Amino acid sequence: MNRWASSSWKLPVLSGLSLGTGYFVPVLVPLLVAFVPLLYWIDRNEAASRYARFKSLFFFGMVAAIIGLHFCYAMFDFSWLAGVLWLAFAAMLAIRISLVMLLASWLRRRTGLSWGLLLPLCWIPPEWLQTFGDLRMTGDHAAHAMAAYPFLIQFADVVGHYGVSASVFVVNGLLYDALLAERRGLRKQAAVILASLLVVVLAYDAWCWFRLSPQSETIRVALVQPDVPLLIKRGSGTEAEQTTRLLDLSRQAAALDDPDLIVWPESSWPVSLIHWLDTPSSYTLPQVQQLARELGVAHLIGVEYARVREREDYDVYNAAVAIDDQGVLNPQWAAKVYLVPFVEATPFRSIFGPLVEGRGGEWHWLAGGFEPGPRSQVIEINGARVGVQVCYEQLFPDLSRDLKNAGAEFQVVVTNDAWFGRTPFQYFLANAPRVRAIENRTSFVRVANTGISGFVDRRGRYHERIGLFEVGVAAYDVELSSGLTIYNRIGDAVVWILIAGLVAVIVRARQA
Repeated sequence: MNRWASSSWKLPVLSGLSLGTGYFVPVLVPLLVAFVPLLYWIDRNEAASRYARFKSLFFFGMVAAIIGLHFCYAMFDFSWLAGVLWLAFAAMLAIRISLVMLLASWLRRRTGLSWGLLLPLCWIPPEWLQTFGDLRMTGDHAAHAMAAYPFLIQFADVVGHYGVSASVFVVNGLLYDALLAERRGLRKQAAVILASLLVVVLAYDAWCWFRLSPQSETIRVALVQPDVPLLIKRGSGTEAEQTTRLLDLSRQAAALDDPDLIVWPESSWPVSLIHWLDTPSSYTLPQVQQLARELGVAHLIGVEYARVREREDYDVYNAAVAIDDQGVLNPQWAAKVYLVPFVEATPFRSIFGPLVEGRGGEWHWLAGGFEPGPRSQVIEINGARVGVQVCYEQLFPDLSRDLKNAGAEFQVVVTNDAWFGRTPFQYFLANAPRVRAIENRTSFVRVANTGISGFVDRRGRYHERIGLFEVGVAAYDVELSSGLTIYNRIGDAVVWILIAGLVAVIVRARQA
């Protein structure tokens, strides 16, 4: 055994570096070979104790997670607590990764099955379970890294988000077995399967890419990117400045070949919409309604929306509301369903609530305060049915699928990603609607306060992008679509197949 294979950390750390950077570098290779060093280490250290294997696998997971959560360093501008959350979330992910790979290595020893099967079987079900509960997250899913290469993931309209993620692990596992497996028969078998899968998938990708015909119905949508710095946006006394910028930009957007709809980012309107439920006339945004009448263009805007029953009895939503071209505020509204832990809602409130809520200073960034909005709410604007997602909801495939199944003909993501500075995570987030568009064969409009904004077609291609920290407007003819994809109909069936397969392999391993 060579020194790299005998070391408890060299190959695991190398794999962690490759996996972590593979999510963000504009090159596909690191992601598709990330597990190869780790799998070599596992196969060459079968005799190592369970603790020794866990320790090495923790090195792998911690390195990958620290890189994956690198955007936390941008949040030090707002609070030193970002460092605590960075390490805490990285450790949680590393423990999950370690346990997953321990299970995979045990199954490998007991069954001798290919890593091309065992990696997706062991990795995807826990990744799916991670999307539930108060700390739900999908930012570390491989499908979102693959979104930067839309041609390669056209098959997402069949297998969905988790099928795309699984493909990354299948390629890693088969590539390792084809090159480095100790059994010659397994090497040959893995090479044949890998080549066959690549041919089938790439043929389907090409067929989708070139056969997809344009939709006959479109709506011209303009977007506004105001680029308001976060500390100004959340500061007091800047409301007039923000309002003037938004109104001026809307007037510029209205001049872009007569748009049917102008969209503003998440929480763009600097004053809360306070709606006293026993006073219907309080449901109003006079300046925006006047603007819509003046321009003769409907608006969809992000706003903090408070629904007040009594002075001390109210709910606040991170919402989007629509105003038609006559200046009438639509009674339908959408709001963020999945709230960011701590920033928007206190997770495990009975435990953490007393620690972070009601405190001043830097702690107010972690106090939450929003309620989840109505799920699958579709808003009708100018005869078109629009699905709205807010901020990191673009990372959750179930939300966009539910909106498509509820009748959304195109979807809008309103967001404020100023939190993440100039980190590579900005581009990672901006790419997420690409895989959502392919899964649902639905056009997306992404409107971000500080960028990146643009229009994503049903192939996952961007149009009219506005870069980071730029002030600008753009417009595009967005296709309307109503047909359902296979993924829309079957949902995350891939996950259930993998769960069933994992159970079957565990049973086989226990009987071996």
